[in-house]
Amino acid sequence: MVNVAYYGAFLEVGIFLFNLLGYNICVVIFYMMIYPVTSFITVWVINNMDIPADNKDRFYKVRPIYTALRNRCLELPAEEELAVDEAMIPFTGRLSVKQYVKGKPTPWGIKMYMLCGKSGQAYDFILYQGASTEFQESLLKAFGQGPTVVLQLAQRIKQEMGHKIYFDNFFSSYKLFQALKQENICAAGTVRVNRFANPPLMPDKEALKKERGFSEEICSTDDITLVKWVDNKTVVLGSNFIGKGETDKVERWDKKQNKYVTINRPEIVKLYNHGMGGVDLFDQLMSYYRIFIKSKKWTLRAIFHAVDFAVVQSWLEYRTSAREIGLPTKKIMDLLHFRMRLADVLVLSGKDIPNKKRGRPSATPPDTPVQRLRGETRPPEEIQYDGAQHWPLHENGALPTRCKFPECKGRSRVKCEKCNVHLCLSKEKNCFRSFHLN
Repeated sequence: MVNVAYYGAFLEVGIFLFNLLGYNICVVIFYMMIYPVTSFITVWVINNMDIPADNKDRFYKVRPIYTALRNRCLELPAEEELAVDEAMIPFTGRLSVKQYVKGKPTPWGIKMYMLCGKSGQAYDFILYQGASTEFQESLLKAFGQGPTVVLQLAQRIKQEMGHKIYFDNFFSSYKLFQALKQENICAAGTVRVNRFANPPLMPDKEALKKERGFSEEICSTDDITLVKWVDNKTVVLGSNFIGKGETDKVERWDKKQNKYVTINRPEIVKLYNHGMGGVDLFDQLMSYYRIFIKSKKWTLRAIFHAVDFAVVQSWLEYRTSAREIGLPTKKIMDLLHFRMRLADVLVLSGKDIPNKKRGRPSATPPDTPVQRLRGETRPPEEIQYDGAQHWPLHENGALPTRCKFPECKGRSRVKCEKCNVHLCLSKEKNCFRSFHLN
């Protein structure tokens, strides 16, 4: 594994090799992203002959990549507000552990339980594979699957104070709120009332007769609070640190009146809506520029999903670091430009220039004028200073172009073949050399 940071000293481009097992895999995959591929490429991580006979891990073939991803996630400092939810690796082919999750943009695929911050940054995850999922047996027997997921993902914040964790009714239970309270972890989420021994809350029929915005609160002897709130429908939320609290006003759409109306909103609903959604945001970022591969092999889908995962994680870290050092917002790359620049660096940095023309070179090259390119862009620092295969190329008959060395205002017909920028190269001045020295 190549130990390269996410980003360079200038925060110009992210290098996500911390997240993946092999540099060669990164180069092959990103070459496929920006150049047309006409032949089949085989990408493998584990030799099938090395799989143990008693192996029960369904994801053994891609486990090294996801282990490296998870290790990097665990190194990141967690945000204050965290959310636990399900995410999907899109896949519709044959796989025994393939899941269907209703309501997801891609309902079919490999299910992941993720712990994400409000910004979308992932801090831990679990690949679900049925009975062989790496759950702790003691937690599974004591709490069940849903609460076990939360407790296992929350282990990384046990020694830290001030975190709030949110989840939906698939995970919540009374014992879960108790266990998190004992670990000094604040938690809140929607709940299923039948998991709380049928608490004395107002029935839904009576609650719906109340005005919209009505809320009711009950509290147990160990400070586990349930709040029923009437919106379009009734919703019940539970928490170990907050209840109705300070109610505020919120605008909601009324179908009968065909306009927005102002209703009361309990504080627990406000906090839940504010903190829940990090996993969905991460999924949204993943879906923007997902690597498309037309294959029914789940291993390839999982490998390329790991690459997308690493790119999004790297961009989120890059954006956070850029804001911390006060980089202007206009200079912070968006996800698309970050991804394009990352691909260029991984393919070109330290590599030979590909020979575009095949066959024997012509003895008399044609003396055709080369038109000047408008808007030449300086290359990333990782390519500019890599010290490999930077050759001067003279353009016959072309109009001289402005030298791209910052301290020079001259014009030149010489350009770097790799960086694709014009630089002065003469007896009087050698901008070509100065441009490539850091």
